[in-house]
Amino acid sequence: MGRAWSLWAVVWLGLGCGAVVEPPPPEVPLETRAQDMRVVRGSTRHVRSLVAPGSGRTVAVDRGGHTFVSLTYERPGMDLGGGVLPGDAGIAVARYAPDGTHLWSKSFPTRRGTRPTVSAMTVDAAGHLYLAGEHQEPSLRLGGAPVPKGLFLVKYAPDGTHVWSRAATLPGVKLLPPSALVVDEPRGHLVAAVNFLDPGQSLGAALIGRARVEDGLGLSLKPVATWGQLSVTGLAVEPSGHLAVVGYFVGEADLGGGPMHTALPRSPFVARFSPEVRHQWSRALDGAEGMALGVAVEAGRFFVVGEYAGSFSFRGKPQPAEGRDGFIAAYSAANGGELWVRHFAESARAVAVDGQYRVVVVGQFRPGDSAGGAQLASRAGGTPDNHLFVAKLYWGSGGHEWSRGLFSDGVLRAGSLAETRSGEAVLVSDWEGSADLGTGPVRGTPGSALLLRLVR
Repeated sequence: MGRAWSLWAVVWLGLGCGAVVEPPPPEVPLETRAQDMRVVRGSTRHVRSLVAPGSGRTVAVDRGGHTFVSLTYERPGMDLGGGVLPGDAGIAVARYAPDGTHLWSKSFPTRRGTRPTVSAMTVDAAGHLYLAGEHQEPSLRLGGAPVPKGLFLVKYAPDGTHVWSRAATLPGVKLLPPSALVVDEPRGHLVAAVNFLDPGQSLGAALIGRARVEDGLGLSLKPVATWGQLSVTGLAVEPSGHLAVVGYFVGEADLGGGPMHTALPRSPFVARFSPEVRHQWSRALDGAEGMALGVAVEAGRFFVVGEYAGSFSFRGKPQPAEGRDGFIAAYSAANGGELWVRHFAESARAVAVDGQYRVVVVGQFRPGDSAGGAQLASRAGGTPDNHLFVAKLYWGSGGHEWSRGLFSDGVLRAGSLAETRSGEAVLVSDWEGSADLGTGPVRGTPGSALLLRLVR
C-alpha cells in the first residue's frame, strides 16, 4: 500500500516524542609486529560457549576492548559465565574482559514467563551500554522502575548499574522492535531505526528517532520514506551526524530523491540522510532480489553488506550472483559514488570497521565457496546453515587480507558482529552440535550461543 507522508503527531514516552588508492598502513610497534608473525591472522583468540537456551543475541565492544553480550531466554539454565542466572525467561546481559574473562552478568526475568526481545545494542565512548527491544509483560523491571509493555530503551553503566530505562509508543501504529541503535557522540544522542507495519500488511515503513543519552528523553521521530513500503535493517552514524541507512523495499518507494522501482519481491537500498533525516542521496541495487543487512561508516565511505539473487550493475559492470550470493559494496558518503564491490559465499550478514584500514564481514557460505581468497575450510555434506565465514578486507580497495571458514555438525549461524579498535573481530552466533574453532573440540546444546574473538 502506498503512503504519502505529512506532519506527524506522535506520543513518544521516554524515547521521546573510480580508482581507489589504498591508504598507507598505520605504524605498528615492533613488539606487535613480532607477535603478529607468531600468530596467524584470523585465528581464534578465545571462544566461549554461552550456556543457554536463548535467542536474540547481540554483541558490542567498548574502546578498551571489553565485550558486552545480551541474550533473551525462555527456559531456566541461562549461564553467561558467572553461574546460572535466575528466572525461567527474561533478558541476560554480560561483560567480558579482552582476554575473555567474565566480569559480570545479570538477568531481568519476566513474571509470566514470556520471552522479551533485545533487537539492538550499542556502547558509547565512556563504556555505557544501551539496549533496545520489546516485551509483552504488563511491566518489566530492567534494573529500575517497571517499564510498561511494548518497546523499551535502557542504559547501563560499565559496571552494569542501571542508569535509566524508557518505553515508547505510537498510538494506532504497530511498531516493531528497533532494528538498529547507534550513538551520535558529538551531539550526545542515541539514534534508533524503528520499522512499523501497515494495517493488514507484512511490511510498512520506518522511522528514525533521536533521544538524549543522559536521560533517554525523546527529541525527534521522523519517517525514512515519503512514499512506499520498506524495512530498515541497518544504521550507522558519521562524525558529522549524517546517517547511513540500509534495508530493502518492495514495489515503489521514495526516500526523498525520487521513486525507486523494483518488480522483484524485494530489492536492497542504501541511503544517506542529514542529522535531521533530510534526504541526501539514495541508491537501489537495480536487478538484485534480496536485501541489505548491515552498514558501517569510516573515512568518508559507506560499507554495505547483504545478500541477493539475480544481477545488478556497479561501476558499469554487471554483478551476477551464483544462485544467491553475499555482497559488500563501498560508496562515497558525500555523493553516493560507487567505489568497489565484492560478492561471494551465500550471504553477508554483518559488517564492521576497525582503526587499521580494514573492514570485516561475517556471513554464511556453501561448502566449496571462498570469501575473496582461497576456498574456505568446510565439512563434507554440510549446508550454509552450519558454515560461517569471517573475512577481512582492505577498506580502500576491497582487497582480501584474510578469510576463515568455521563449521559444525549441527548449526552455526552468523549473528551480531563488533570490531575492536585494534582490529579484533568479536561475534556471537547461534550454535549447536560439535565443532573445533581453533581451541579444541566443543559441543553446543540446542539453543546455545557462541562468543568468538579472532586475532586481527
